[in-house]
Amino acid sequence: MAKLFYEFLGRYKEWRIAKLHQTIGLIVVLVLGLLALLIPWIMTNNGVVLSSAVLVLFYIATRYYLKLNERVSHLYVNVHILHHHLIGKIEVGFCDHHEHCHCVENFRCYVLKKYGIILDNTSLR
Repeated sequence: MAKLFYEFLGRYKEWRIAKLHQTIGLIVVLVLGLLALLIPWIMTNNGVVLSSAVLVLFYIATRYYLKLNERVSHLYVNVHILHHHLIGKIEVGFCDHHEHCHCVENFRCYVLKKYGIILDNTSLR
């Protein structure tokens, strides 16, 4: 159980970092796209040349963003599968107590407090 949980945590952190990079990439793409459109109107003399340079940067940033998006999707699938396995182990029970216990609830509360991850059948955020 511990090995599965730590594998899940590692993949979850990797996915969250990739999502952050994806968000930053999207902002860069949007800013470059707006600049490519607005520069010719603001700078009438050399605006077309500068806009072309920004358009090249926009193209490069868009390609990078698409690669990031693909990576985030791939990481999400991995995290989702590990989350599903972890939830299954939790629902079956992972302690050796024979009487009714609160190990599962305590573990879920611990993970929520320490890592901010909800371990139930809801989707990951």
